[in-house]
Amino acid sequence: MKRDIAILIYSRGRESLLARLIDDLDRSYMPALEAGDLSACAFIYAQNYSGAYLDGLRQRHAAAIEAGRLILCEAERPHSCIGEVFVAAADAMHARVDYRLAMLMDDDSLYRADAQVDANLRDTARLFLQKGDRAYSLKLGPARVVEYWPFIDSAGPIMPFKEKMLWVSRAVMEEALAFPAFAALAVGEDVVLAAIAWRGGAQKCFGVFGLGTFLHLGFEPDEESAGLAMGGGYGELVGYDETKQADPELGKYGAAFRGGIVPHTVLPEIFVGPEHPHHTISGIKPEAVAHYGARDTGFSRIDRKAAIGKTPEAG
Repeated sequence: MKRDIAILIYSRGRESLLARLIDDLDRSYMPALEAGDLSACAFIYAQNYSGAYLDGLRQRHAAAIEAGRLILCEAERPHSCIGEVFVAAADAMHARVDYRLAMLMDDDSLYRADAQVDANLRDTARLFLQKGDRAYSLKLGPARVVEYWPFIDSAGPIMPFKEKMLWVSRAVMEEALAFPAFAALAVGEDVVLAAIAWRGGAQKCFGVFGLGTFLHLGFEPDEESAGLAMGGGYGELVGYDETKQADPELGKYGAAFRGGIVPHTVLPEIFVGPEHPHHTISGIKPEAVAHYGARDTGFSRIDRKAAIGKTPEAG
């Protein structure tokens, strides 16, 4: 199946959240893309869901499945680390979909659509595909005027690549799958994927502001979801029990950062080590920014008017 865009979501044990996200995709997100002649599909890699639940999703979204807008793929085996989940999900998607752009979306996302946000989504996706960029990182915020900024904040300690969603080219996904250490990652698969994109061509990696109606329920609860339970996900994958393994500093990520395979383990030339205070927020070595970023003349903010030919009005 050929598509311009494949939305990759790997989800574990979050029935109500996943159902809401698929509804948002079907009702608002996919139509916004399709209105711009961008073919798209959502690929759900489902772990630890009952057969009855998945059957219910298939019945509810039968039209989307029949049209190729939605693929529900049940995990064939259990996984023990997040890197393994990513590799299995991406391999399964590659076996079914020939796409140009991958959107990696969290399963606890919400999409609050309106005309301007829909237009921004289409414009950004079109620009990515037209220019052949390697990676975009969507940033949260109330502004609805699309702006493009450097992927890396060279004056800061961290790589601000994924505040909501990471979009990458098919080439970047293939490079990640070919990276031998990826499947062993205990945490930070999105970090390493972004680093692979960045070190392969920093001039083609950008942060995107202006798609501000994305919500991440764990951090920006709205009036509908305040107090919503956030079970499942990574914590369930690693068997984290807050009542028995309470980690006041790192929570469910404590075991990974104290003894697992993390970004610094697999890319020590980019990420700071455990002796650094920014290790647990995927801090980047300044020399890595100098090496991978400074050499690229295009590694700067893109002027919106020059890039698109217009400046959308603020919503």
